Amino acid sequence: MRRAVAILLGLTVGVAAFLVPLAAPAAAADESAESQFVDSINRERQSNGLSRLALRAEIVPVARNWTARMIAEQRLFHNPNLGSELPSDWTRFGENVGYGQGVESLHVAFMNSPGHRANILGDFTQIGVGVERDSRGRMWVTVNFIKSSVAVPSVAAATTPSATVAGSGCRPNQNPAAPAVKNGATGYYVLGSDGGIFAYGNAPYKGGVPELGLRIDAVLMTLTPTQSGYWIAGRDGGIFSFGDAEFFGSVPGLRLGVPVTAIDLKPTPSGKGYWILGSDGGIFSFGDAKFFGSLPGIGVRNRAVRLVPTVTGNGYWILGADGGIFSFGDARFFGSVPGLGLRATGISMARNVNGNGYWILGSDGGIFSFGDAPFYGSVPGIGLCENVQGVQLSPSPGGGGYYIVSERGRVFAFGDAPFLGEPAAQAPTARDVQAVLR
Repeated sequence: MRRAVAILLGLTVGVAAFLVPLAAPAAAADESAESQFVDSINRERQSNGLSRLALRAEIVPVARNWTARMIAEQRLFHNPNLGSELPSDWTRFGENVGYGQGVESLHVAFMNSPGHRANILGDFTQIGVGVERDSRGRMWVTVNFIKSSVAVPSVAAATTPSATVAGSGCRPNQNPAAPAVKNGATGYYVLGSDGGIFAYGNAPYKGGVPELGLRIDAVLMTLTPTQSGYWIAGRDGGIFSFGDAEFFGSVPGLRLGVPVTAIDLKPTPSGKGYWILGSDGGIFSFGDAKFFGSLPGIGVRNRAVRLVPTVTGNGYWILGADGGIFSFGDARFFGSVPGLGLRATGISMARNVNGNGYWILGSDGGIFSFGDAPFYGSVPGIGLCENVQGVQLSPSPGGGGYYIVSERGRVFAFGDAPFLGEPAAQAPTARDVQAVLR
């Protein structure tokens, strides 16, 4: 049976406004559904190579009040006073409204509508959602988006294990107990979204993008084979080299004439070249990096999220946003998330030392192991009270563990990967973690 879904064309405005007092939040808000909408929207943005939207507390009552208003009048319409009810620091705002049976059907309807999809994937930084059901059981939702230069405060997470909360079955703000240092793994880097670098343990600091006087949206970093330098990639495919990392070219330097969203950078075994992965699965080769194929080249339309070269450098895997794996060159296929019969969002992947297996990281910090890659643990398995969104996975140098970094800058260490600290509160949105062997 087809379920009815109704949505109204998305509203987007980009002018200045002023702040007026906010009304009291609706009493019957469905907080669980609101969180699901935020998660669904952020998964779409991450799958499209965009930064996640921060949930802003001041926007939520605005969205909830408008949802209650639509239910009272039993009709969909946009808030004509939205600009004056939102926080005054906005430079752009948008609104999606609709009603239907549940979160999934409404989200699909929004994504299938060009106007609503444009808001979900638009130039915004923060979000607020209001959800409530009417007397007939229909779910009504208002999603408000804003672009603002004002950062949403994040709560610093403790870096040491804490006791289980009595009766809760979960442990707040805990990191896995750090094992003794093994295999010489004594440091790692965490990359901030502005291209800043946080170095821990014996990881040698070689510089960061902010010191160059530049402002970029950093995607990730990768170490040179000697681990005496690193490259930082911007979202446009621009490359910044530090230490002994050599510059071999960048996507903007190719003058393609079309915008390219870069989402991954990986070096060749020699360190004399690298591949850059575009969000459409296109591959750009520089230096001694060889081209073995790409998703557009094989007629596949899938949002790519990660590139992992093989041990030999004569092939690579591309991870799709649905957890699917595409193998090129001498890369062997060992399985994928869709092959398990699961619906999950793939965020990152890494191969084990011998290249006969790999791990896939889900957006909730869950780990899927394939081939002979052992499972050492996952964020959901720790039993945290908080909802942790993973953004990057990096194997330990010895191959007996891995690191997961969350968007808030939290570092989770598993197996023989030692925990040495995390930027958390003071860091811009975290984008990557790289372990070093010293």
